[in-house]
Amino acid sequence: MKKQRWLRILSQVLILVLFIAMIPITGLADEQNDNALQPPITGFEERDGEEWTTHEEELEFLEEVAELSDRVTYSQVGATEEDSPLHLVRVGFPEPPSDEEIAEGRNMLVIGTQHGNENAPREMALQLLRDLAFTEDPDLLEQLSDATILFIPTANPDGREVDTRSNAAGIDINREHLSLSTLEVQTIAEVLNQFNPDITVDGHERPRDTGNPDIEMMWPRNLNVDDGLQTLNQEMVEDYLFPAVEDAGFSTGLYGTPGGAGGGDERIMRNILGLRNGLGVLTETAGQQEPIYRVEAQKRAVESVLTFYRDRFEDVGTVVTGALERQAEVGADQSQPFYLDGADNWDPTSVLEKKPSGYLLTEAQAEEMGKHMALFSLENEEVDGNGIFASMNQPMMTVLPFLLDERATYNEVEGLALYDSTDVGTAANMKSLVEHFEDEGAFSDASDARALTTHLTAVDRFEEQEADDKVVKHLNGLNTLLDHQKDNDVISEQAYEDLGTYAAYLLEKWENDSDPSMDDVS
Repeated sequence: MKKQRWLRILSQVLILVLFIAMIPITGLADEQNDNALQPPITGFEERDGEEWTTHEEELEFLEEVAELSDRVTYSQVGATEEDSPLHLVRVGFPEPPSDEEIAEGRNMLVIGTQHGNENAPREMALQLLRDLAFTEDPDLLEQLSDATILFIPTANPDGREVDTRSNAAGIDINREHLSLSTLEVQTIAEVLNQFNPDITVDGHERPRDTGNPDIEMMWPRNLNVDDGLQTLNQEMVEDYLFPAVEDAGFSTGLYGTPGGAGGGDERIMRNILGLRNGLGVLTETAGQQEPIYRVEAQKRAVESVLTFYRDRFEDVGTVVTGALERQAEVGADQSQPFYLDGADNWDPTSVLEKKPSGYLLTEAQAEEMGKHMALFSLENEEVDGNGIFASMNQPMMTVLPFLLDERATYNEVEGLALYDSTDVGTAANMKSLVEHFEDEGAFSDASDARALTTHLTAVDRFEEQEADDKVVKHLNGLNTLLDHQKDNDVISEQAYEDLGTYAAYLLEKWENDSDPSMDDVS
């Protein structure tokens, strides 16, 4: 009995010793395992918000996240004048699809820090893409399998580097989304044009504000945004974002004032997003508050956008897809006005009550607008090798008058507004323009319009006969008649200018055709 008791005690002691010996080994293994699974942190987080993440730290962070998570890929999609890289990050589950599949499928885009001295949106973007890369939330994982979340964390790296609002050339890039004049904006436009996001978040700050509210938000307010999009967009901000962000402890408000920065300016991203037929939201934190507080406010806002996208996924897809067809129909209906200014919170002062059917551009103008045609996917057709015609019967008619109409505030070229799309670039079509101006009351007497029509009937007949010299002769006579009408104040300035432009277009076309030396010019 004593021997058995001794053996039992000995075995218990050995077990205890062995258990104690294993404790540090097991603990170390757990600690090593925890470290292996620990997601990367930004420089901003590492320094507890005392300093912003540096450019080098951002690059290291993106590389580490992509290396540790199969859900993330990233690539350089552009560069600035200073050759700073612009990156696009893709987050999907179990891994991001190819770019072709992303473009054909569903996606959402988050853009940080267009203004270099507004840092919180950039930190938000970096933290959020990391959080999505490592989340185990089943709702988020399902969302990432249905839609890819895209990020351009730093849209203005040169401005961020020196803490200035503008880029290295001193340009406010958020006033160039119509002109596409900077490399940063061209890169953003390429991403928007390629992927056509359902929703885009444009992150900003109000550098001089101390709060009241903590974060402001706004939807696209341009009056040419599709009605269905505008309604759903406003619902997203007011019914989803405001309550959720306030529940998280932040005060909210609408950004801007009527007629000011909160209006319908077609140059800024918030409005371009709507004009590109997607949902968009601007976020604006108060730049004098604590950095960590501002970043958290930005994160709560974008997380609320994700919640909205998840809850209303089918509605968003239906409205965004339907907007393309609806906008083409509105563009084709000349009785539907186009608003050259105004917003959903203030009345317009410049309206095309009868829209043009499209715009005729010379070869030189078409070449000048090549970048815009590509990056806005503007449909156009060649006109006798002498120019192009861009019809308003297309989804992106939303930007055509802003770019091409001489009456627009920030137009790039002065295209010729036409009101009939048949036989563009001919005397027959020019006659329809005379009829348009006659309907508009541009002539003192019907006989003045009739005189022009008579001349154009002759030009039309000689065009059909391909009698180059006679076409040119009668077009020169038409110009003489236009000058006579202007000198006698029987034609409006607008009609004189547009009809003169059309006559010059036709003259160039037929003079080239009649000049044998032009036959070998390619």
